Amino acid sequence: MIQSMTGFASASFEIESSKSEKISLTINLKSLNSRYFELTCKVPYILSNLEVSIHKILKKITERGHVYLTIKVQNNQTTQVIVPAIHTIEQYLDAITTIKKTYKIKDDITLSTLLQLPNILQVEEESLTSKTEEQILAAIEKLGLMLKDTRLQEGKVLAQDIKNNIKNVIKSIKSINKQSSLVAQEKRKTLDKVLINLTKFEQTDTSLEKTVLEQNKMNLISDLEKIDIHEELVRAQMHCENIEKLITQKAESHGKKLDFTLQELNREINTIASKSPDSKISSLIIDVKTAIEKTREQAQNIV
Repeated sequence: MIQSMTGFASASFEIESSKSEKISLTINLKSLNSRYFELTCKVPYILSNLEVSIHKILKKITERGHVYLTIKVQNNQTTQVIVPAIHTIEQYLDAITTIKKTYKIKDDITLSTLLQLPNILQVEEESLTSKTEEQILAAIEKLGLMLKDTRLQEGKVLAQDIKNNIKNVIKSIKSINKQSSLVAQEKRKTLDKVLINLTKFEQTDTSLEKTVLEQNKMNLISDLEKIDIHEELVRAQMHCENIEKLITQKAESHGKKLDFTLQELNREINTIASKSPDSKISSLIIDVKTAIEKTREQAQNIV
């Protein structure tokens, strides 16, 4: 089953925090083409320690592609606590005491005075429990499977396009084979005429006419050898059949095999093009190369 490397999934989850309260998470997953598996995470600081586990989960599900993960915490207050900045307050008090002694000031230090000073209070992230982290990872795994479903749906569309392209290639290959046979037949007919004309001359004859006929015979034999594309056509047909098998197999990782097979198919078509001076065959080859190029573009998007 073909799986595309592009897809998108988004969902919101409610996770229990350490305070028996609920944390609302919005998780977005997007995947694009990549030669290997890559992961880019944009998560709150409190979840940064989960990135290694997230990487393992999503790599197992998606296999290939550049996956972008974004997590937004809707009620972030449940994971934050406000605490006094003790060290900062002590430094303020020491400085105020020094000022009072130096300038003999007798005013008392009040709480309202301290609270007006900057950085007296600070926000600290509250660590999550292992149970909460497990719930978050389970939510990410669930969304990863949703992402995979969208990739499989797009893969069906890609598979159908590839099938259509390969059918066109096979059809053109059959036409090339037929036209190649006609060209070879014409060459053989011409060669037969030359051979018949040569039988009219004595073996020891060195006339210019015989020399020209001998040269024509050698050229025609050489042309027949050059335009023989039977082996290339058989291999091209085999590559097309292999591609059709690949896109119907149950396994989901076909992209690299498909790309390699298309390269081999393109190589055979290039060889056929170099051997075939016939204009009709050249026109058919252009159609084949166009279909192969379309298929290769689609193969770049397959896992």
